[in-house]
Amino acid sequence: MRNNAIYLTGSVLTGLLGYVFHFETGHLLGPSSYAVVASAIAALYVLTLPVVGLQLVTARFSSVAAARNQPDAVLPMVIRVTGMSMLGGVPVAVLLTIFSPLVATFLNLSDHRVVYVLAAAGLTTLAVTINRGALQGLRRFVSLSANTLTDMTSRLALAGALVAVGFGALGAITALVLGPAVAYAQSFFFLRGRGAAASEPDRFVGIGQYAILATVASVGINYLFSIDTLLAKHYLAADAAGLYAAASVLARVVYFLGLSVTGVMFPEVANLHARNEAHFHVVDMSLLLVVIMGAALIATYTLFPGVVLLPYGPSFTPARSYLGVFAIALTMLTIANLFINYFLSIARRSFVIPLFGACIAETTLLTLFHSGIWQILTVVTFCLGLLAAVMAGLYASDRFAARSTAT
Repeated sequence: MRNNAIYLTGSVLTGLLGYVFHFETGHLLGPSSYAVVASAIAALYVLTLPVVGLQLVTARFSSVAAARNQPDAVLPMVIRVTGMSMLGGVPVAVLLTIFSPLVATFLNLSDHRVVYVLAAAGLTTLAVTINRGALQGLRRFVSLSANTLTDMTSRLALAGALVAVGFGALGAITALVLGPAVAYAQSFFFLRGRGAAASEPDRFVGIGQYAILATVASVGINYLFSIDTLLAKHYLAADAAGLYAAASVLARVVYFLGLSVTGVMFPEVANLHARNEAHFHVVDMSLLLVVIMGAALIATYTLFPGVVLLPYGPSFTPARSYLGVFAIALTMLTIANLFINYFLSIARRSFVIPLFGACIAETTLLTLFHSGIWQILTVVTFCLGLLAAVMAGLYASDRFAARSTAT
């Protein structure tokens, strides 16, 4: 509970600073130049999708090191994972640089240098996220929260300074490189004393295979998180697509709050599992917290939809009727994500087929049934609810098997 409170607080503050970054750059640059910054941030999000999986890699193996009382293995493992990741990250950055004219055209950017900065931002984000995984795995949530806040604070300060001296949108985007770079340097301060020259290179077996498994999970969850909004934009009229997007963004609050709970659960379970100790109580408590958050959001969005929609203005009033159901759908995704992270924490692959089955089913059904917001929302709620139920069944099967073995 203490770690959840710490990490939740850090996550909320980081999210607020992220919004402030948007407000700051929008105020300083104006709509036209701010659009460049916003599109660059969206492109960076897509570019770094696999990074979440790599954070889980270092989180799990750091937890295992802590369970084995091998703290000296953490830093060498982090450096090893970073080196392996750069083997893929650097060629992608080079390709972005080479094909910068095409990328700039696709993003409607007149300055190709923005693409160069994006390539560099992808690499710094990759590096710092891997180190954050180690802090997560070691359950150093104060340090982890401080590191993310340092990143966002540096972005705010540097973006403001660079824009003020005349670098415009390019300066604001450069802050996306420098902020993570500052946080990356700081992360080594938090990880000090966690490495030794005598570390065994093969102390952790299967890092590469686990990295693939974690990346598969990250891509699958993020696909379900965003594909409905993209298809709604494709199939619905402009006004309806805007209402759908607004309701979806508001409902995602429960998912982001759930990520903090999952982030605390993951290293706790990995640590206990590595020591062959009971760990289901950690999952149960985390599930209870997520359900409480989801129920509170569903009730709020159902009872007070007008208040929730105030930031969007009166033109979004028709979205009121969808908010409660959207909250249910995103709560189901949050629950499914929690169970997937449980399986990842014990290096189980049983979630892969149901996860990608849900991806295929949702895409197929949305392609067939998309005549209005309600039809799309019904498909999404059904698919995410079914995925959550299947994951819960797999988890219950694990619990039953463990109890039978103990008996």
